[in-house]
Amino acid sequence: MIQLSTEHAQAAPDVTLPAMDDYTAHVRQVVAAGGYEAAEASLNLPKDTALLQEVRALSEQKVSSQLKYSIVVGIGGSNLGTKAVYDAVTGYRDGMRPDGEQYPKLLFAETTDSEWLLGAEHLIENMHSADEVLVTVISKSGGTAETIANFEIIAAALTEKFGATVTDRFVAITDEDSKLWDAAGAQNIARLSLPKQVGGRYSVLSAVGLFPLQTVGIDIAQLQQGAAHMLDNCLAEGGTNLALQSALALAAHLQKGYTINDNFFFHPELESVGKWYRQLMGESVGKEHSLTGQTVHTGITPTVSLGSTDLHSVGQLYLGGPKDKLTTFVSAPNKLVRVEVPHNRIFPELVPMINGKTAENIMDAILQGVQIAYQKADLPYMQVTLDDLGEASLGAFLQFKMLEMMYLGQLLNVNSFDQPNVESYKVETKQLLEQNQ
Repeated sequence: MIQLSTEHAQAAPDVTLPAMDDYTAHVRQVVAAGGYEAAEASLNLPKDTALLQEVRALSEQKVSSQLKYSIVVGIGGSNLGTKAVYDAVTGYRDGMRPDGEQYPKLLFAETTDSEWLLGAEHLIENMHSADEVLVTVISKSGGTAETIANFEIIAAALTEKFGATVTDRFVAITDEDSKLWDAAGAQNIARLSLPKQVGGRYSVLSAVGLFPLQTVGIDIAQLQQGAAHMLDNCLAEGGTNLALQSALALAAHLQKGYTINDNFFFHPELESVGKWYRQLMGESVGKEHSLTGQTVHTGITPTVSLGSTDLHSVGQLYLGGPKDKLTTFVSAPNKLVRVEVPHNRIFPELVPMINGKTAENIMDAILQGVQIAYQKADLPYMQVTLDDLGEASLGAFLQFKMLEMMYLGQLLNVNSFDQPNVESYKVETKQLLEQNQ
């Protein structure tokens, strides 16, 4: 389902890394036990059939043929994974689909942007029925300032348009003991819980991602199955652990001064996947302290590039600039669509070698040409190849990267599951808002 090549990202002989046998055994035990007690509990989400049934049941209650807009109100881990899957499967092409073919669609209220919120208010003003919209507010802590502010603004517009009973069009996803959980329950707003041990950046395969995706027709069962298949392959005795291989390459190159991991996607619809991974890596291994409490200020800076677009923006930097990047090329064959350059062209004398070539032929040549250029420039890279861009492949990729990050945390001796420094800005923000009341 996923192929990984680290041929051009080999560690130097003088690089030493801790053995991961004990941690692999621990992860196997977590998966064998099931449940959500361990820090790695998110690994059990893909095989949670009760979760799938609960999500589907609530979606059936809330979604009708009238639904046009399923709005996700969340930020960071509460929306990035959902947007990654949605854009990869369908959202990237929304603007080119004729009216009537693009519903229902997912919208994301992910930051407190006045223009976006004004647009949402105008959208609501022109609705004919409350059944045209579903609003899912997602916050693990239940108290994220941006999320609650956005929800209240959207909820006010809907209440003004349709009256107090519009609360039936709201769903809250949060920890069961959060203030949001209690507040939603008091208003008889439908709720889905997020396991306490599952952090936001590892939550895409929980209700956080599955419910919004289900509301717009994404095949969440295939998403789960792809993730489960990848996990089984990585943890099989004697099997090839792609997640560990990738983590070892990242850790080894960090020791050699490669502090940036550029994720180079050769499909524009995967840009949001790159942004999801950016949070996953940034929050998981960018740490001030080690597991033993030492001040280390370690981490790898994740960046996102798109082929071939960014070859014409930062390609010069990557090929001629500082050698501080380990690149991960990500691609998938387009097995369903064939678009050819015609032989009878407007400008036949320009770039004649593209005559009769498909768009995929051209992009494949570009990807291979970039990799050859990287080899000649002695720039390290890995290659990840997906079978396709369907739900199963996406689920496999997401699971691969989440397990990779757990291994990478162990290799760097940091906690892959906390984000203590993120809380510092939240505290300061709330204090400033309180001062200005």
